[in-house]
Amino acid sequence: MYNFKTFVLIIFAALVTVSCTDLLNEDIRSQVGDERFNSPSGFNEIVNASYTNLRHYYGTERGHGMTEGYGVDIFHEGADGSHKQWNFYGVQLNASTGWVTELWDFMYEGINMTNTVINRGQSVEGLDPDVVRVRSAEAHFLRAHYYFILVQQYGAVHITTEETQGVEIEASRAPVSEVFNQIVSDLEHAIDNLPIEASDYGRATRPAAEHLLARVLLTRASEFYRDDAGEPGDYDRAAELALRVINDYNFSLLDDVSQVWAIGNEEHEEVIWSLQYSDNPLLNEGGNNSHLYYLTTYDEMPAMNRTVEYGRPWKRFRPTEFLYDDLLGPETREHDSRYDAFFRDVFYASVPGTYTINGVDGVEVALGDTAIYFPGVNWSLEEIQTKPYTVVIPNCSEEDRAQGCAEYNPRDFPTLAKHEDPNRPEMNTTQGIRNFLAFRLAETHLIAAEALLLGSGSLDAATEHLNVIRRRAAWPGQEGEMELDPSEVDLIAIIDERARELLGEQFRWYDLKRTGMLIDRAYQYNPEVANVGLLEEKHLLRPIPQTQIDRTAGGSSAFPQNPGY
Repeated sequence: MYNFKTFVLIIFAALVTVSCTDLLNEDIRSQVGDERFNSPSGFNEIVNASYTNLRHYYGTERGHGMTEGYGVDIFHEGADGSHKQWNFYGVQLNASTGWVTELWDFMYEGINMTNTVINRGQSVEGLDPDVVRVRSAEAHFLRAHYYFILVQQYGAVHITTEETQGVEIEASRAPVSEVFNQIVSDLEHAIDNLPIEASDYGRATRPAAEHLLARVLLTRASEFYRDDAGEPGDYDRAAELALRVINDYNFSLLDDVSQVWAIGNEEHEEVIWSLQYSDNPLLNEGGNNSHLYYLTTYDEMPAMNRTVEYGRPWKRFRPTEFLYDDLLGPETREHDSRYDAFFRDVFYASVPGTYTINGVDGVEVALGDTAIYFPGVNWSLEEIQTKPYTVVIPNCSEEDRAQGCAEYNPRDFPTLAKHEDPNRPEMNTTQGIRNFLAFRLAETHLIAAEALLLGSGSLDAATEHLNVIRRRAAWPGQEGEMELDPSEVDLIAIIDERARELLGEQFRWYDLKRTGMLIDRAYQYNPEVANVGLLEEKHLLRPIPQTQIDRTAGGSSAFPQNPGY
């Protein structure tokens, strides 16, 4: 079945149209004839290609680092990576750094492709008008998605709804309110014109557009955006849209939370919309690389080597103590299965032999025996040394450490298992092939809870949406222990629940920023932020790329930099 894993991507490796940043770059790279886009086949190709720039955001080190892995309360820097200053908001987080420029460029390239679809659709001969209407609605959905990423990261940005076909040097920063209005308008158009179910898995649908609009309105109504862009009724409408997605379609939460991210189970009834990848390297354009970033260095432990099953550990992001000892700490784990569902705590031996393990010489390990175990709590050295496998605990005493006790550190830490990808062809292959589950029903319930709480003040209803998520996450027979009383529900409870459920899914920086919690929580729970002490108000926006400013007629007077950069 055609499902966007057969994207015609190669044709657009050097697209004739260019982005708002590239439009300021006189190096126009045209390999595709302009008239091709006016043919039915060319039109369909550019519709398909309009999805692909989201691959430069979802599932990339850039995307995870700018949203989840760095500078927040639940993850922080691991041992490796050249972008660690994003974690503690260092001086390298500036207008010339790669991620700042690359995300901007890729999002505007995507916008320009969607503009081409929207502007040319009606003039393409030989296409069913209903097909053109739906494909144009897909482009409106995608354009809103690109602008939503931009406005959250950079604030006021340039709005363009026209296809760029040559060098342009005129650009300006539209107020944040106008950017949100454009996003809302695009999504309303998409909702009115998209089908409930996609003809091909992976295309935008009406419930996907409703889910995204609920997320957008929840954001626009929030503390960070309310004064500049908020509209009366945003929370109420966000709740209405979320409830529509929950109640009016065939989505449902999986009974077992461990199956949500199970290998080979990417297309299930909890997924509202996902970004597609392929096992064909020619069509995978970098792939979903999420599998690389949250892994411990298991391959450096006794009885282990690197395998396809356990992945290639780039050890970019590791859990904070707040995540593994509080939000999903030992007491929580008695009732909540999500630590067990979302983290790998056992690795099995791939290199049999005799080893020194936990400071004990001559330990025999057979193929397939337990080789590494992360119990998630501290054990005594005496208990650790009774085990014929490496035990890694949160903290060792200095004396125990000297005798072979292994503890969490930038290389050794609990591995987030959501993004594991054992079906890659080779152990060092970076191009992952799993779909990225961008919108799922658990988030819809969390949107509904927040919108109901902060809008109408429907505390009981908000509590029930949290409890739906929490009951599903409970160990069998522990559902009652997981339920919250309305007296326990406030915005902090919701943000904490979002951390437990959505960790590693590229939400956290946005969640903390929009609710006004980022600075306090990063200082409280992210050790590098606290130690360096550079995080301040200016960091709630990223710097505008210097390339954009330099190539705009009038420079910084026409396209000013964000304050503090």
